[in-house]
Amino acid sequence: MNRVVVYTTMSILAQHIKKIMPELEFININPDNSVESLELDNVEIMIADCRYLSKIKNKLNNIKWIQSISAGVEQLIELRDDKNINFVITRFVDDVYGLDMAEYIVMQIVAHERRQKEEYEALKSAVWPNNSMFVARRLISQMNIGIMGVGNIGKVVARTLKNFGAKIWGLKRTVPTIKEPYIDEYRTTNLLPEFLSNCDYIINIMPATPETDGFLNGDVLKNCKENNAIFINVGRGNIINENDLVNALENKWIAAAILDVFEVEPLPPTSKLWTMPQVTITPHNACTVRPEGIAKLFKSNYEKYIKGEPLPNILDFQRGY
Repeated sequence: MNRVVVYTTMSILAQHIKKIMPELEFININPDNSVESLELDNVEIMIADCRYLSKIKNKLNNIKWIQSISAGVEQLIELRDDKNINFVITRFVDDVYGLDMAEYIVMQIVAHERRQKEEYEALKSAVWPNNSMFVARRLISQMNIGIMGVGNIGKVVARTLKNFGAKIWGLKRTVPTIKEPYIDEYRTTNLLPEFLSNCDYIINIMPATPETDGFLNGDVLKNCKENNAIFINVGRGNIINENDLVNALENKWIAAAILDVFEVEPLPPTSKLWTMPQVTITPHNACTVRPEGIAKLFKSNYEKYIKGEPLPNILDFQRGY
């Protein structure tokens, strides 16, 4: 049990783990290289980038546990009926990941409310905006902010925004028995219209699952119109069809969109989203996976594994997260 395969293009990851777990032997394998000769018969633990696991799905018969290096594991859903799946997969979840996401969201809200995109363009042309000290703008504390998906990451985002004084609405499949103190209102997914109509910002942090596929499609975003809500997507692009998102923007059902994830990535140059002034685009970098964070989490989970204790954040293949 002292051999662990690290299956990722992040070559520095094995070094970080070795530093805090010198008793283990780590075998670093780059998925970009040929895997024809890869032998995993004497290995039961892997740390892996799940995007590449389908390449070696026929070599995983003896694997018992895989630690994913990312929170998103939708690439694995296609394997759920595979007979070689005799292992558990734990998703990468830690507070730093959530804090990274929270910083991105706070940055984007503040930048939008302060119109920094327009101000930057003006100053770039040596134009001093008149009366800029007296432009009306909202504070985070004046807004209702809705979070779709109040899981491990969503809770950190909610707590951070609550520290700025926002009223937080959380959307979940079921309302929890014990409510978090930093979430003011819970709504279940069947009450989506009511949730949307009460929020100034709608933040999607939901994973890509069959349940979330096209969740905001059609004209459901009409419910945002009265509040001129801004849509922020840092979850997954499957939540809304791009044509429906463009339609919502053109009809002013939502005032703006801040998008870090898309149906197709990279976002094609032909996408209309590139040309819409009310859209802010970032290249799926709202939060990053840090090798030291993976190493710390793996060490904690490994200690549970060898003691036979339950592992946290195990992927449910049926739910998709």
